[in-house]
Amino acid sequence: MGIPTVLALPYPAQGHVNPLMTLSQKLVEHGCKVFFVNTDFDHKRVVSSMVEQQDHSLDESLLKLVSIPDGLGPDDDRNDLSKLCDSLLNNMPAMLEKLMIEDIHFKGDNRISLIVADVCMGWALDVGSKLGIKGALLCPSSAAFFALLYNVPRLIDDGIIDSDGGLRITTQRTIQISQGMPEMDPRELSWLNMGNTINGKIVLNYLMQYTQRLNMTEWWLCNTTYELEHAPLSSIPKLVPIGPLLRSYGDTIATAKTIGQYWEEDLSCMSWLDQQPHGSVLYVAFGSFTHFDQNQFNELALGLDLTNRPFLWVVHQDNKRVYPNEFLACKGKIVSWAPQQKVLSHPAIACFVTHCGWGHATCTQ
Repeated sequence: MGIPTVLALPYPAQGHVNPLMTLSQKLVEHGCKVFFVNTDFDHKRVVSSMVEQQDHSLDESLLKLVSIPDGLGPDDDRNDLSKLCDSLLNNMPAMLEKLMIEDIHFKGDNRISLIVADVCMGWALDVGSKLGIKGALLCPSSAAFFALLYNVPRLIDDGIIDSDGGLRITTQRTIQISQGMPEMDPRELSWLNMGNTINGKIVLNYLMQYTQRLNMTEWWLCNTTYELEHAPLSSIPKLVPIGPLLRSYGDTIATAKTIGQYWEEDLSCMSWLDQQPHGSVLYVAFGSFTHFDQNQFNELALGLDLTNRPFLWVVHQDNKRVYPNEFLACKGKIVSWAPQQKVLSHPAIACFVTHCGWGHATCTQ
């Protein structure tokens, strides 16, 4: 019998790629071969980042990076979630099937044993089903978020939202997704805050396609732990916690390096942190999807100055905002991307200012 071969398919966002890459590396350590499928756009960024950091750790005989088109042009805005989701669903299933048939599954000794897909790419199970390949779904975010989407049909039945995800209730009230979870204001449902109702409807419909495919697999995996999320996990017994899926910097395994990063990590920030007093530095990072308007950017920059404390601020290289003239940054260091787990484990860090994405939250545990 040949080596078990897994096809891993992340949603094209840094916070989704990282946990699935960590899981893929663990599968390799346990004797599997993995084909990791990024979009063409993200694949170029990942490979470029590895070249810039002179990372030659990838053993392509066991972990192979491959890619397929996402259906968008090179200049299209991939931060426009409604446009991205619409394009993924309309273009990538056929591209994935073509890749599997022509380049992997029926070529050489690469017969795929299992597809592990991000829950936001649940349509991949349809492709696998056509070829007789079993699949598993990985939720890279919290079990609470999984529980929310899992319970959308109940929210519709209870008259909280309509079939398009819009609010039906007019009076202020809170809802509880499952027993033991905190109550929440339904006006804060993520798809209701996408800028307009059309975008929200597209994103919700895209997310709902994975809940409709849950019955196609026995394996529902989540990047969490019972200690962090006992209540939502208890409400969905089939959801198996396998997290936190974080990089292991202390590993001697070569693949536990920088594979999957979109941008080169600026390691100079670590030597800068070494020079700061313990418990003194504000670390400011808002993930790969958060974008500020100019006024918000100004307020954040000037606010950091006013703290009169050392700060490490991650500002993407594609940031188009202009620093305000009054911004001195005399006590700060600004980098385009940072080795976040290393930064957060450094004794100089006092506070983490973030957008509260799940990847950022689990890094602090």
